[in-house]
This record gives sequence, C-alpha cells and structure tokens, in this order.
Amino acid sequence: MKVSIKKATKVALATALLTSPFATTVSADMPEFTDVPETNVHYDNIYNLAGRGVVSGYPDGTYQPARHLTRAEAAVILTNALGLDTSEAADPGFPDVKKGAYYFDEVAALVEYGVISGYDNGNFGPNDKLTRAQMAVLLSMAYNLYTLEEKETPFKDVKPGSWYDAYVQNLYFFGVTSGISATKYGPNDFVRRDAMASFVVNAEEVPEEAKYEEWLPLYLEVFNSEGDKTLQAGWDSETNTIMVGIADTAKTADFLNTSGTFFSLIPFYDFYSAKVKGSDYELTMGERELAEQEIFNALGVDKTADLNDVEGKQVTFVLEGYDGSTFEYTITFANQTP
Repeated sequence: MKVSIKKATKVALATALLTSPFATTVSADMPEFTDVPETNVHYDNIYNLAGRGVVSGYPDGTYQPARHLTRAEAAVILTNALGLDTSEAADPGFPDVKKGAYYFDEVAALVEYGVISGYDNGNFGPNDKLTRAQMAVLLSMAYNLYTLEEKETPFKDVKPGSWYDAYVQNLYFFGVTSGISATKYGPNDFVRRDAMASFVVNAEEVPEEAKYEEWLPLYLEVFNSEGDKTLQAGWDSETNTIMVGIADTAKTADFLNTSGTFFSLIPFYDFYSAKVKGSDYELTMGERELAEQEIFNALGVDKTADLNDVEGKQVTFVLEGYDGSTFEYTITFANQTP
C-alpha cells in the first residue's frame, strides 16, 4: 500500500469548481492564437484554459505551443486553474524566488497549499524546465489524485520505487496521461505548453466519485478494524450502498456517532458539498452535532433507541465533487446473524 501524501486543502480544491466552466471553442472574448491550428491535438484544451484566463499568449499573438514550460510558469498556470488566493500567502523561503518576480505570489500560494516544493538544496529552480516526472507530482498534489494500491502501468522507462513512480501511476490510473508512447512515459522529457493544457484539463475532469471509490476500501478496512467489532461494514459497488452489520448489543443508537460511522465511511471533508438526501443542511460546514442530528432525523431513529433497532434503516447522502458532479451513496443497516 502506498503512503498517503499530504493533500491540498479544501479551499484550494473548491476554487477549481468555481473556475471551471469547461468551454472548448474559441469565442469572441478570448484570444485567437496564430500558431494553434485546430489540427493541434491540444487545441480544445488550450482554448478551454485561455477562455478562463488560466493561460495566455504572447504580444505577437502566438501561444508557442511547442515551447517548454518552466517551473515558474507551471506554478502560475496551476494557481490560476485552482483559483488560489495569493494575496496573503507567506514567503515560501526559496532564495531564488525573489519578491516582485511575476511568479512569486503563485509559488508562495502553492507552497502554502501543499502542492509544490523545492529541491533538496533549498532552491525552487523557477527557470528550470518542468519535466514530466515533476509534472506528475504537481498534478497529483493539486487535484488530489492518489491511488490506494500500486497500479500497473505499461511504462518501461519509469523506475519502480523512484521518487516519481507513484505519481505517474496516479496520472495513468485516472486517465490524465497515456504516456509519450505505448510503453514510455518520458519522465525526463520536458513539458510543452500545449501538452500542459491537456494535463490540467484532464486532471480537472477526473470524477470525484472515482477518487472516493479508489479509497473506499481503505475507509472500510480502518472502520472494521477499530472498536469492539459491534459494527462491520461492506460495500456494494453496483448500487453505491455501504452495508453496516450490527452485532447483538445493549448499546444505544448514539454509538453510531461515537464510533464515527458516518464521518468515517463517507469522509465529508473530501467533497465540495455533502448533504442528506432531501435536506439542504451542509454537513461539512455546520457544527458536527447538528450534522449528526440531521442524519438521525433522516434515519427516523432517536439516539437513545437500542442500536439493534436501527436494523432496516438507511440514509442516503448526496455528494458533490469539486468538478461539479453529484452522486449518491446510501448507508444501510442490518443486524448480524449470530
């Protein structure tokens, strides 16, 4: 199992939703680049980002799609794409990132949100060209693209166990990249400006449900390994149902709260929005106690009731991802057979 890497904060990811009306055609209010023909495979994605102000061209009207991206330029693009607030970001402390540089605020914001870091020597290397290995790290961190287990890739040039191996697996598994050929990823190749547009758009469009389902087996494993085994959970992927078995017990229904049942099996903080179906109460924004009461109201059970009386009850959650998609998961309860 791979170690979970620090995720970008909810604030950073939420802004991705607010800045991603995925337009893919040239309109009157966006630039038309003289060197980006429709035959360029990245055409739609370049104009997608250009239309949102994420990328821009040069004074001569070109985009220079084949030009290699620097680490500073990548920082600016990601900050724009995520919609990060750079106004109060602290000095990142890199000696080669000077205040007043066009990328200073963006690098600072990405460091603060845990998306980007520097070299072992303490520098950031703003003018260094961005490699595809580095790009894999950036996108994984920025868009919360993590796989639970090791994933097989076809890339013969990705050294197993290398510092970028797990991140390349992330991008391949979630469909952000397919490599430079059927068997090569090109970790040391530099990232072109046109290709970066596609990487960003592809990362944005990974469904939040896919990210959640990748980690759900771990949530279930941890939940089932804790406590006194009064509650044990399983998952039906066909119906998006989490089934919780209740052992014969004298506990009250409030044990569902003290055991963290709902907040463990569906980590609401990972989503842009989470509500009980039929309710407008935002579970992640209000007080925990009020959120728990909202769930019990939906179950139709008082907290003081016998826990075994929860059998046959269920509650459905409507989850909204940072990509704007919504999906539902139902937690249902049944008493375990002795």
